[in-house]
Amino acid sequence: MGEKCKDYMFENLLESLGVDSADVISHDGPVFPEVFPKIDTEIARWIDHQLDWQDAVSFAFLVVDKVEIAIQLSRAIEQHQKNIFHNDGNGIGIVQVIGLSAIKNGVMSWQIRMYQALFMLQQKRMLYQLGFDDEEAEQKFQAGNHIKPGRRLLFRLCQELEMKDQAQVVEYMKTELGSVPPLLMMESLFLHMMKIRNTDHLCGFVLDCLKKMNRADLVNAFTHDKCGKVNCQVHMKQADDDEEFYEQGTGLCIIINQKLFYSDASDPHATRLDDRLGTDRDRDELEVTFTLFGAECLIYNDLTHRELQEKLEKAALQANNPKYFWVAVCVLSHGRRLNGVDEILGVNGIGMDRKKIINMFADASKCPNLQKKPKLFFFQACRGVETTATGTTESISSDSAVHCVAGWPAISDYMVASATIEDFVSFRSTVEGSFFIRHLCKVLQDYGHEKTLADVMIIVNSKVAGHRQDYPSQPEYTSTMSKKFRFRRTRQSTIDGVEKMAKNGLFNLFSINLLLRKLRQEG
Repeated sequence: MGEKCKDYMFENLLESLGVDSADVISHDGPVFPEVFPKIDTEIARWIDHQLDWQDAVSFAFLVVDKVEIAIQLSRAIEQHQKNIFHNDGNGIGIVQVIGLSAIKNGVMSWQIRMYQALFMLQQKRMLYQLGFDDEEAEQKFQAGNHIKPGRRLLFRLCQELEMKDQAQVVEYMKTELGSVPPLLMMESLFLHMMKIRNTDHLCGFVLDCLKKMNRADLVNAFTHDKCGKVNCQVHMKQADDDEEFYEQGTGLCIIINQKLFYSDASDPHATRLDDRLGTDRDRDELEVTFTLFGAECLIYNDLTHRELQEKLEKAALQANNPKYFWVAVCVLSHGRRLNGVDEILGVNGIGMDRKKIINMFADASKCPNLQKKPKLFFFQACRGVETTATGTTESISSDSAVHCVAGWPAISDYMVASATIEDFVSFRSTVEGSFFIRHLCKVLQDYGHEKTLADVMIIVNSKVAGHRQDYPSQPEYTSTMSKKFRFRRTRQSTIDGVEKMAKNGLFNLFSINLLLRKLRQEG
């Protein structure tokens, strides 16, 4: 089929929808020199065959700028519930429509918008087949700068809304507009509202809906995102607050769980310590908690002091990646204070200065990606005093100024939370886990996505201090954070966390029953 014939069919197809080809996609600014795999007609057709009709509607919502055109295309897709605009054998899908329009109108940077839309639609396998692995796709398309920020904002909200939430939003729309057309997708409904009402008022409407639904997590995510409108009352007001908060995003959580201890016969200074029964419960609770906040979790069990250093150095290398917005390091072990130095003990009874652990992540000269980002350290370990071992010498250096990296203190923006104050021990149930970690996880799960981390830690301190008068405990935390920090919880991270919670809960219930059975047999 000749090019003129193809153009004629394309124009006829769009005309049947009441759409001009010049309106589908327009110039969007300068073309960036970065080279991306070319999306030709065959690749566009292949992509269309992979997309179901719901993804096609989302694609139109993200990529087609003009509201009237986007809603006409979305309605056509919804009507047939297929990613196709023709049923006579010559039909084309949304990607082909956009691609043909872009070529016809000389739009050069349309392909990166297509890739970014696929990334937002979680089409990772398709992107891989097109030449992008997961890490490369995140680096290139995470920001999504070629898609309008308002569309990105509303699309992310649509992804988070459950069916019952969507029904409530529709009811609020009916109250606001009087009636709404029978559209199937939330993206189409938002397009309809943009068409009927000034888009400047849309953010205020959405915020009111979320508040009436009592969805504090969605209110937090929505107001801390950007809509791109300079006069938006919701996000203009939030701009000042954003300066006070760290940016939210994917985090990395490292959990060190030390349970079975022994004394290293080759080291005369090694300490023989009891096994830390109950610590697996702490490990599982921490994994659940940080999974709820969308973190990738690395878990290491029973490490010697050398293995501890090796694993943490490896984790710090992984943390030095732009995709991580924060890091949490949780250490569950025996601890001691030796010559005024807080040490974390390897399972072989040999200590490691916990400042060394902190600096692996907090020092921007070692981990530059984490500069000006939150670095959180949670230590469940005793801090009781031990005398200096015979023959051991410690070098004590004088205080010196903190050096700078890129005009900012190299060691900054971190918080250290300890299960107990200096010179005292902490307590742990051999079944339920430690007092500190138990309360920390519970408070984070309840309030971590609503309250700032500083407020959370005050609640944790209070709860642990009043937990058992027969085992008095007092946690503490110190901070060099330069902004407020609040965790983000999404629908997917909540699902992942709840699934892990159910799995770990069943396992712990089995462990408790097994322990009780053993105690009865021994009694």
